[in-house]
Amino acid sequence: MKRMTALLASLALMALSAMPALAQDKLYVASEGAKLKADKSASSDTVAELPVGTELKVAGQEESWYKVSAGSHSGWIYRGKVAATPPEASKQGGDNLFGGAGSSTIMVSEADSARSMRGLNESEQEAARAAGRPPRPLSDYKRALDRILAEKVDRKEIENFLKAGKIGEYAQ
Repeated sequence: MKRMTALLASLALMALSAMPALAQDKLYVASEGAKLKADKSASSDTVAELPVGTELKVAGQEESWYKVSAGSHSGWIYRGKVAATPPEASKQGGDNLFGGAGSSTIMVSEADSARSMRGLNESEQEAARAAGRPPRPLSDYKRALDRILAEKVDRKEIENFLKAGKIGEYAQ
């Protein structure tokens, strides 16, 4: 009997954790260029363009899409465009490759702090020497990262890339 109770409790817990979005009645737009669609398809008509931070009332979910309402508009939004909590003000906007482009949540400040990652700190230099590889000067890595952070990509380029690769809301 104890085994049956434990099994039922485990199944109930799994069922609850498998549907966190349905338990939520609110979501927030987390990506610039988010579009409320007439149907759960990226190719359906756009009902409204929603700014980052817009509060959405959730009516349901099917596959990778949420049925939501925002003000006087209702429709479908792709799950990759929303978050369970409102985005921080610092994460709203940006026109460089890592700041607010498409559905990216990588921000410049995060990328700048990532300089301590592989190749950009002295311990990596020491590891390269210990492995018998010549370390590159840290300035080479810093210049390369600065060039990447300076790249500009417009939303249309990102959308075309996602469509061509059938990625995210454009997946079949």
